[in-house]
Amino acid sequence: LHLSIRRQRQMCIRDSYTPDKTAMNKTVLSTVDGSFTYALSPDLIGSWIVKASWTGDSEHEGAISPTKSFTVEEQKACIIATTTYGSELEPEVQFLRGFRDDMVLPTFAGSQFMKGFNAWYYSFSPSLASFIAEHPHIKEAVKGILYPLMGILHLSTATQSAFSFNSEISIIMAGLVASVLIGAIYFSPITLVPLLVLKKMRKKQLPRVSQLRALLFAWVMSATLILVGEITSSSILMMIASGAFVAFTIALTAGAIALKLVKHV
Repeated sequence: LHLSIRRQRQMCIRDSYTPDKTAMNKTVLSTVDGSFTYALSPDLIGSWIVKASWTGDSEHEGAISPTKSFTVEEQKACIIATTTYGSELEPEVQFLRGFRDDMVLPTFAGSQFMKGFNAWYYSFSPSLASFIAEHPHIKEAVKGILYPLMGILHLSTATQSAFSFNSEISIIMAGLVASVLIGAIYFSPITLVPLLVLKKMRKKQLPRVSQLRALLFAWVMSATLILVGEITSSSILMMIASGAFVAFTIALTAGAIALKLVKHV
């Protein structure tokens, strides 16, 4: 709220209600030009309602701002990493959280992808984290599994910086790099095993790299839908398209690498 007054006046952030329905009033002193600001740091999860007002005086009329509302959501924890490394304060956990909160979530494409990812990830991560906590001897093995992921996300961060002229392009390119590397490092060995079994059994001809055209077509379609989602600002479309883009990138990379390798094994 900006009022053109000549002297400093007290403005009131009033009729503000916290998620537990508690009324909260704050008084703020304006600058000499009549403007004022107040930084609210929400400390409760839920819906907040805020309104600003100036009661006026003998020389100036009062004013009331429109009511504004916003929602404070619970910050998702990196459950598996926290359990594995032992604390949220560990550098690896802080890096994962910073990657998510500072690089991915501030973008439209990234935030919508995280909605779908969280629905998948938190469907199993609490149980897996509990299993890790109950079996401390496997923590080192999990650290070994997570180690390449840390390097992948560092490279993704560098990619994001290289395309920082546009936040949406940068996060899509970072996601592309991460998906390719995840497919190569984590999923190509998994894909290679059944292909080697088929080759040894020789009961059917192995597929060729050129036969991945269906996946390539699906990948192109998902990339196109991301563009449409950006243009239309469709949350649902972006959530589906970004998730499909990552999945098809991983599948294409893993399939192509595994098929190339199986010919030389």
